Amino acid sequence: MGKRPADEIVNGNQAYLKRQKIKSSTNITPPDEINSARQLRKVLAFDQDAARSKHGIQTLKKFLDDFSNSEDKSLRISILREYFESQSSTNDDDKAELLLPDIMQTWSFASQSNDDSLLSAVPAVLALLLRTLSTILEFSEYGMKLGRTLLQKRQQELMARGLTANKSKEFVISPVLRLLRELSIFDGGVLAKQVFRARDQTFKGLARNLSLRYNGDGVEDHKKPSVRTNSLRLVLSSIKFLPVESKREFLNQRDIVSALTKDIRDDPPFIIRDILETLKIHVLLDTKLPRDAKVKLANASSLGRIAMLYRYDQPEDEEGTAKKPIDEVAHDFLVLACTSPDVGLMSRQSGFYPRGIDPDDVHGVDSDESFIDLGLDSIEWMDKYTEKIPVRTTILSDFIQSLRPWSSSKQSDLLLSILKSAPELFADYYLGKKDFSFDPKLTATWMGYSAFVFSSLQLPIPKYFGYQDRYARLPPPPAVVLENILPQPLSQKVLTRCLTQPHNNLITFFAIRILCVAMSKLLKALEMYQEAALGSGSSLWTQAADRLVIEFCQRCPPIKEVIIAYRRMSSTDLMQREAVTKLLVLYFEAVPRIALDAKFGVSAALADCLKAIEDSSLDPQDRTLRTMELENVFRFAQFSPGMRWFGKEEGLTISPFMAMLKLSSEVPVDLPLLKLRSVLVSVVEENQILQSQTTVSALDTFVLRLRELTANANSSVTYAFIDDCILRCAAKPVKYLFALEEICAETHKSQATESPVSLLSLAILEQWPFAVKSMQDIALEETATFVARFLAGSIKIHEDKKVIKAIVQKLIAESPEASAARSTIDQTRKLVDDIEVPDVKITLSGSPEKIEINDISESEKSKVLSNLDPGSGIEQEDPNALLKWTAKEVDEVVEGGYAKSLIMLLSSNILSIRKEAATNIAKFAAKLKDSSFDEKDQIWLLLCELIETAKQIIDQEPLPTAISAFASNALSVLNDPLHCMYPKINKFLTSSPTWPLDKIPLIFKVLDDSPSLDDAHYLEMGWLLSYMLFGLRTKADLAIYRKRHVFEKLFSIYNSTYLAPGLREKILKIMFRAISIEGGSTTLITRFSAMTWLQAQVALGGGMPLKVLMETMLESCDQQRVKNWSKGASLQAIKVDTLSF
Repeated sequence: MGKRPADEIVNGNQAYLKRQKIKSSTNITPPDEINSARQLRKVLAFDQDAARSKHGIQTLKKFLDDFSNSEDKSLRISILREYFESQSSTNDDDKAELLLPDIMQTWSFASQSNDDSLLSAVPAVLALLLRTLSTILEFSEYGMKLGRTLLQKRQQELMARGLTANKSKEFVISPVLRLLRELSIFDGGVLAKQVFRARDQTFKGLARNLSLRYNGDGVEDHKKPSVRTNSLRLVLSSIKFLPVESKREFLNQRDIVSALTKDIRDDPPFIIRDILETLKIHVLLDTKLPRDAKVKLANASSLGRIAMLYRYDQPEDEEGTAKKPIDEVAHDFLVLACTSPDVGLMSRQSGFYPRGIDPDDVHGVDSDESFIDLGLDSIEWMDKYTEKIPVRTTILSDFIQSLRPWSSSKQSDLLLSILKSAPELFADYYLGKKDFSFDPKLTATWMGYSAFVFSSLQLPIPKYFGYQDRYARLPPPPAVVLENILPQPLSQKVLTRCLTQPHNNLITFFAIRILCVAMSKLLKALEMYQEAALGSGSSLWTQAADRLVIEFCQRCPPIKEVIIAYRRMSSTDLMQREAVTKLLVLYFEAVPRIALDAKFGVSAALADCLKAIEDSSLDPQDRTLRTMELENVFRFAQFSPGMRWFGKEEGLTISPFMAMLKLSSEVPVDLPLLKLRSVLVSVVEENQILQSQTTVSALDTFVLRLRELTANANSSVTYAFIDDCILRCAAKPVKYLFALEEICAETHKSQATESPVSLLSLAILEQWPFAVKSMQDIALEETATFVARFLAGSIKIHEDKKVIKAIVQKLIAESPEASAARSTIDQTRKLVDDIEVPDVKITLSGSPEKIEINDISESEKSKVLSNLDPGSGIEQEDPNALLKWTAKEVDEVVEGGYAKSLIMLLSSNILSIRKEAATNIAKFAAKLKDSSFDEKDQIWLLLCELIETAKQIIDQEPLPTAISAFASNALSVLNDPLHCMYPKINKFLTSSPTWPLDKIPLIFKVLDDSPSLDDAHYLEMGWLLSYMLFGLRTKADLAIYRKRHVFEKLFSIYNSTYLAPGLREKILKIMFRAISIEGGSTTLITRFSAMTWLQAQVALGGGMPLKVLMETMLESCDQQRVKNWSKGASLQAIKVDTLSF
């Protein structure tokens, strides 16, 4: 190019200005309006001109967009149908059908020419096309063909290029992700497995794409999703629609599963809800998905990331819609994942017994009396577990350490739910929190942590300490039990410091409440130790209880610190005073050995409480707290050996015992002070004030009479009179016993009669003349009313009627003539019918250790039978399978269960069905051989050997179900090369062209030989037991199982200590299936001694399923034959003897 001439330069500065590059302007052609299929073919025809290609793609996009905008779609549907009918060719590489070859060629051209805009437009319009086809039922066939076209090698490579584009080219990555998602969800996910099978291309770079989140301002728009959101939708669609085995393999993709939750805290609300809802329904609640697959997703790190959503603060994208907040959605998901035993995350629990010990193994403890009895010291693991406790649920153990229950109420609720569902984690959690200081500091963190500790200590101790359905033979380690009652962060030093905070009552109150809960929990634990000791007859439980108390005393603060805290409290701190008096009582009940270390003047405290409760200015709430405090002081006084129950303190009008009676009479009837009543009963029985021989309590009757006293000035005179009578009765009971004997001698003419009469009645009779002289008429009349009703109630509760009448006559004689008091007492006998008395005392006869279970309840039996239903897993024959498979592709026949149904028809009882099934299997094998199916060779060999085996027998009788069950289950294995049984089945197929009809394939190879893969022995055993359950249907099948000694093998496997979870249940299902066959129960009893084995298992604590199995077996067997075989043994006696365990 020549230089510009000088005459064009106006000034010298222009000489230094560079000429601007002139851009050629291109006119953007608007999309055409499609009116015919021919026009659509012409527009979409391949053209190397990128502009025309883009125009064609945009035209197709507009045509598809109008499907959702226009009401009349018939014309567009006919255009699209005609277009599809003309768009079909053959791929020269693999001879597969190629749909839409022009569009596919355009896509390939865009890749070769590095045209990013066209490389983005083609997968975008294909995704839209698939979405449109999925809404029109008649186009489902074209959708399937398009899906198979997209999954061909060339298209997979194009998608892989889009997925691995530069991070900045989101416009290229996102359309491919949308296309893959539409492929995965098309027609209910029929292509999801094929998409996953091609994961080397279709999921290429997916882990990286999951990290490309939205970087703009504000909240991400769900209509313009980021690369991460599109990637998440693809992953979630795969999880939804993949079959179980493929889903299991998908969850093993560690990089993808980890990236799924890595940035979840930064995701928009709508995608978070989709993630958690999908994982909840299609992973956690998927009962077919094994536990090992679920834990790949629900591991400690993933749960920790989801827990970060408790602090999620992004605004909702749609205002005004009522949706559950994200923190609540996350909370519900975590509670389900961490607490439900059905989702598979939680392992089998054994409570306070750590992993790795057998609490029923008493070998070496008391087996030989010639050795010195070392007690608990003879158990090597009893003193361990002070620093670290091995647990079974290791995932939750790691997860809960990351929670912050002091900062969030929902996290606190979650952690409490986990600790309640998995008691083994309680001690493990607190041992991991040694670095968290509980030193008293009135901060928000300390208060939140204290509230959580208090709530956690309120969790109940699991039944039988968490061991199965009974107490174990050995007690749990005392260190573990102590950690569940008073954890290590609550050391003696820390708790003492909390109690000695003179200017911080809140810290003291927290410490007192925590100690109260711990003491109550200790009492419950000691009660359980006592029950276990009575049931086992072993001294080990008693020794363990003593050791637990000793270690608890070393951790709790001295009682003198509690007493000092009580004395320091103000009289207005009613809640704290009630709590600390309750704690003092618990010290005497739970740890009496340290309760007497300090002296406490209970009489003075009791006097102060009695004076305070008489204050008439107290509001109802304060009076309730005062009443509870007084009740606690009364209970505390019961433990004081120097307590004077009947002595009046200075400033009080009645004695402490009378004050207890008055307090009991003033509380509401529906809220009785039961613990105070126990103190009253103790004092009354010790001092013989009221009789205890009648079925109705004399004490309750007396309290009922006190309720009837009106609260006026004269009632205090009556209380004083009753108090004086009680004092005299308690001081000299012998005196009134002699008086009772005299009255009995007068009324019954014999001194040998033992009459149920309260000595208080004799004391009232003695003091009545003095009351007549000292009381005014009104007070005397009210006192006489009380005495009359008390004596009438005594008659009604069946005290000695003649003696009471004699006492009434003597009282009348001592009363002034013509006085109201005399008249009132004279009405005593008339009051008997109308007087109200308490209900009959409820006494419990027998003790827990004498109760024997002699039968199984119907509810328990039905529950076990529903779980181990002998009919579960038996599929009905489907003769329609003979026709259904002909209209399906090869992969659909194999993966859709049609081939499995055909195989099972070989065991049909109908000859024609068996022959038709054999013919159809042979036809399918030939079709399979000519197909491009990945695993066609192994499956073809399986079907051919099955046909050759079946030809030997199906003309005479059905093929043994064990053979057909093996073949149908092996079909699924051969379709999955990563299956643990894949090597063994391939080796079996190459060993012989036919299979023995009287053997169970691979049973001994699985049970006796080493596994093909490391740590896969129990997986192989689970597969074997599943197909053996499936293959046991008829008497002929049972005969094969008997001949091959299957049940002997199963009995041996069941006794294995390290058997994987779920296998014992499968063994029991096989046994239930066997006894449901005619003659099965008799065969098990007479050929395999099943009853002896069951008795031994039940005695070892096998649980309810074994008992139900034994009972069902006894009911369904041939009674006479079994009796003859057992030489006359009583079957009912065997049943009762076994069920008594």
